[in-house]
Amino acid sequence: MRKEIELLCVGNALTDIFATVNTSDKEQVFSRFDLNHPVQHIEMEELSAILSKLPDAGDMVVTSGGGAANVAKIAGLLGTKVCFTGTIGQDIDNGAQADKYGQLFIKDLSAAGVELKLQLKPCPTGICLYLKAADETRIASSPSAALELSEDDINTGDVCRARVVVIDGFMLGRPGLVKYILDQAEQAGTVAAIDLSSPGIAMDYAAEITDYANRYSLILFMNENEAAAYCKKMRNEEWGMRNGNLPLKEADSFFKSLTAGKPFPIIVVKLGDRGAVFFSSGDKHHAETQAVSPMDSTGAGDAFCAGFLSAWVHNKPLSECAALGNQAARIVLDVMGTQVERKQFCNLHAST
Repeated sequence: MRKEIELLCVGNALTDIFATVNTSDKEQVFSRFDLNHPVQHIEMEELSAILSKLPDAGDMVVTSGGGAANVAKIAGLLGTKVCFTGTIGQDIDNGAQADKYGQLFIKDLSAAGVELKLQLKPCPTGICLYLKAADETRIASSPSAALELSEDDINTGDVCRARVVVIDGFMLGRPGLVKYILDQAEQAGTVAAIDLSSPGIAMDYAAEITDYANRYSLILFMNENEAAAYCKKMRNEEWGMRNGNLPLKEADSFFKSLTAGKPFPIIVVKLGDRGAVFFSSGDKHHAETQAVSPMDSTGAGDAFCAGFLSAWVHNKPLSECAALGNQAARIVLDVMGTQVERKQFCNLHAST
């Protein structure tokens, strides 16, 4: 079958809300909203109550969010033919249309040229709130409708039409759904891509990730924290840091052995301002980048994945894929979340 879609992204459809707080007031603000941990999940009613009081906390930036959705948005801005599948909330007064934040999500991704296959669910569109002080950020998330995505919401025809299906790493906690998508992709000759999303996920699902890597045509993305967590779990060691540096070199032999003698998996480790390393067919390669002072790092890793895959579907060498990933990430580092415009990517084209 002719592959009419270059990337099919499947995952959590969220709205990201960024609010700034004065560093001198941050403890009072965090305490007021009971945000006592760097990242925590809260009920939508509680999150809505916080949002109603946010004008006291500073200006807000609102944009679409979710790992796979960010990949779809940036890939669309790069000119890639991309489709996104996910679930958003229904409007209370008109169940035939999306709620307020669902409509914002639709507008944002549509403007990037993303084809949308969204299902409405009888609960609010998911929200991720970032309360940002100069030296600290607290994150409160309520995925809500995003968690209602099921096998019935996946269009197998879209999987067949895609060159790559991108699976949100936060979906690894739903192994039945992930395996369903991977099986559909394998049957259709579609490559799958997963970003591990967090060290906790990398550790908790290390065995499953390795099984997927061995059984399916898979591209794995992770940052070095996630790489360390994943490899040490597979080696039955306690994950830790040594003098503030993660022992990435200790992962080299594991990743080389996992990729040796076969075209997949391809493993890409994002190193921030040091670029990225990638492992393919048992070999390791390094792609350097130009370091920048970020305004915000949210979505930069997703932008890297979008750039890498946008080049990969045009049959570019892996070195060029990593280079485009680094370039896309640098652009997103200069804004809040993925609040970017097409003109910022006008000089980046994966197909040329």
